[in-house]
Amino acid sequence: MSQPPPGVGAPLPKGKRRKGLMILGIILLVVGLGGGTATAGKGLSNYKEAVKSLARAPVGCTTTLVFDKPATFTVYAETKGKLGTLGGDCQANGTTYSHPGDKLPKVSLTLVDSNGNEVTLDRGVNASYDVDGYKGTGIRTMKIEQPGTYRLDVESDDTDFAVAIGKDPKRDSDRLLIIGGAAALGGLIFGLLFLLLGLRRRPPDGSIVDIRNRVGPMPGWPPSTYPGLPSSPLPPAPAFQPVPPPVPTTIQVPGQPPIRMPDQPPGTGFAPPTFAPPPPPPPGSPPSGPPTSPRPSGPIPVTPPSSGPQPIAPPPAHPAGGWVVPDDDTDD
Repeated sequence: MSQPPPGVGAPLPKGKRRKGLMILGIILLVVGLGGGTATAGKGLSNYKEAVKSLARAPVGCTTTLVFDKPATFTVYAETKGKLGTLGGDCQANGTTYSHPGDKLPKVSLTLVDSNGNEVTLDRGVNASYDVDGYKGTGIRTMKIEQPGTYRLDVESDDTDFAVAIGKDPKRDSDRLLIIGGAAALGGLIFGLLFLLLGLRRRPPDGSIVDIRNRVGPMPGWPPSTYPGLPSSPLPPAPAFQPVPPPVPTTIQVPGQPPIRMPDQPPGTGFAPPTFAPPPPPPPGSPPSGPPTSPRPSGPIPVTPPSSGPQPIAPPPAHPAGGWVVPDDDTDD
């Protein structure tokens, strides 16, 4: 048995890429990664600047602090950093310090306003920073109710640290870092998704493709025969001949008139069976019917009843089969 020839055809043209999706994916990648990185960088820069801008007071001195508006500030024990330009009786400008170990030094703080009234310093602070050569841990909070000039006295047995005063430097920077990270991650995910969708080619134009060779159309096979068989044309198909209707079938039951099977009615369904008409009598024959006996003339003999049940004579048999109902003599 010979196998059909393999599919032969020119390769189908490749579908075009989706340039719109590719461009959208590139834009999302650039905007997401670029904007997210810039936002995160801005948050980190703000964090560093906020730490450097804290007001610092060295140990063993009275430092003058000026507050422009009422607010709540945090006091940090800064174990690593550098002092800037200070106001008051301290001459420790530009001094660097670094306290060894993780244990915070013990310190005593006193804050008074311009009238000499002491300001309450509260405990229970949960704030810290460690960036760009500065490291501090929150130890007190102060609530400034009136703007003005205040004096802060710092006393401790250790001198290798300083006190820093200001707002939480992480408050704004953490928000920018979260926004920047979310923007960069979203741009990366959606940018790659649209870029991959754009790189996928569109399906080619609809055409019949040979399942044996997917790169070419279905070829036309020439007529052929199996080896060893004569190549003779097929015999012509017989002409259509109408089929005559079937002959009605009659069923004859002994002792009963013949029954003819019904013809198939037009449409659907079947007709109920009917009795076939009897054959016509031959010419000159007496009419058919049950035979009758002549009525006897004269008195009818009456048989006296006997003292016991009398047998009833059966009616005479019909000459054509069956039984005849006897006449009723009581009609006379």
